Amino acid sequence: MSSRIVSFSGSSKGGSLNKDIRQYYKFREVLGGGHFGTVRVAYKRGEQSQKFYAVKSISKKNLSSKSLADLIKEVEILSNLEHPNIIKFFETYHDQFYFHLVMELCDGKEVFERIIEEGNITEQKVAVYIYKVLHAISYCHANGITHRDLKPENIMFEGTDPESEIKLIDFGLSRKYDSKEKMHTILGTPYYIAPEVLSGEYDEKCDIWSIGAMTYTMLCGEAPFNGDSNNEIFKKIMNDDLVFDKEKWKNISSEAIDFIKRCMVKKSSYRWSAANAVQHPWFKHILEQVHDLDNLSPDILENLRSFAAPQKLKRLVLKFFVNFLSENDLKRLRQAFYAIDLDHSGFINKEELSKAFKLAKINVSDEEISKIFDDADDKDEGKLDYSEFLMCGLNQKKFLNKEKLISAFKYFDIDNNGNICSSDIKNAMLRSGREIINEEEIDKIISEVSQNQKSVTLEEFLKMFGYDELEEK
Repeated sequence: MSSRIVSFSGSSKGGSLNKDIRQYYKFREVLGGGHFGTVRVAYKRGEQSQKFYAVKSISKKNLSSKSLADLIKEVEILSNLEHPNIIKFFETYHDQFYFHLVMELCDGKEVFERIIEEGNITEQKVAVYIYKVLHAISYCHANGITHRDLKPENIMFEGTDPESEIKLIDFGLSRKYDSKEKMHTILGTPYYIAPEVLSGEYDEKCDIWSIGAMTYTMLCGEAPFNGDSNNEIFKKIMNDDLVFDKEKWKNISSEAIDFIKRCMVKKSSYRWSAANAVQHPWFKHILEQVHDLDNLSPDILENLRSFAAPQKLKRLVLKFFVNFLSENDLKRLRQAFYAIDLDHSGFINKEELSKAFKLAKINVSDEEISKIFDDADDKDEGKLDYSEFLMCGLNQKKFLNKEKLISAFKYFDIDNNGNICSSDIKNAMLRSGREIINEEEIDKIISEVSQNQKSVTLEEFLKMFGYDELEEK
């Protein structure tokens, strides 16, 4: 496989920067490994905060055509997922021997490990975990993505703190689907696999069955369908009724049992969708907490109202900066995002944002609401994803200083010639694994900021954020 490959697929989707990752990252300990390669802890060179990342390095030597296709698919999916409960993808590089995927580092435990460690987990905690998984899956399904391998091992805690966020991981078996088209590949983990998957014709609701099976297992301590072999488990999934032993379930609420039953309806057409399931009465108290007025921090709403980024380059840079928010800032923004997202879609629309301002008693006009979306919504979808919300809610005056902006300029100046030109913008897109925009769009990004229309100088870059090159305001 040639080291001159730039795009994984040769298409306009996805991508990978053809650079030695060691120019940008310093590696630390190995987290795991196997036939595909290794996962290591790393941090960016010259970065004061020393935020740590997980870098998955995949050997090109061991990649079959199918494995490469699966990798392309995983990068394309992950690079377009922006949700507080989905593992964050940052960048991808390749060199002569490896593909490198830079991911968010989750140094907490798998959800099962935490349950075993705590000994006796409460029903309320399980409800919180499942609500967050459902919120993430509802977002995936709204984007036409099904996970296809939901299991407790694929739910990780972000950190070691008892209140740390949970993250849905491992999108290696996920796929983009068409609502008119059924999927046929039989895959998944035996205890959590839906009956229609075993029949070889299924849709995104296979994820809902898996969530029901996970909930059953977390609350009861054993899987809903057990057996001495995979075939025995599969036969029970296909033919046996779901059983709730009175003794084992005597301390579990009727709402929890009803939720599981609705998720594990054998005929998928009668099974609840993720959008329905996330509003089940079992989550009533959680929803009340999530939408509590106290989570609508006035300062975050004021940041949203004053947000201005008419230049696309400024938006690219701000999205880069949200990756370095402190856990405290991120927690507050995440709570506000959940509170405003009334339909649990993983997006915020104009109506939801308008309601949030009204609840917080902040006067804002329809024109001001529209301007927020005009400046932040790059895809022109009429809604803000999580990353766009973080970008708007960020306190730029507090968070951005000249030193950080100069570091950002160097990050985007990939060829290191003191200017950001069209090839730098292309490579920034490749590095982020996102869709590569056309030449006309790239020229527009540069012309919005540049006097010579060809490249952006450091002075022009700083002025975009209200700084003079030599003197900080």
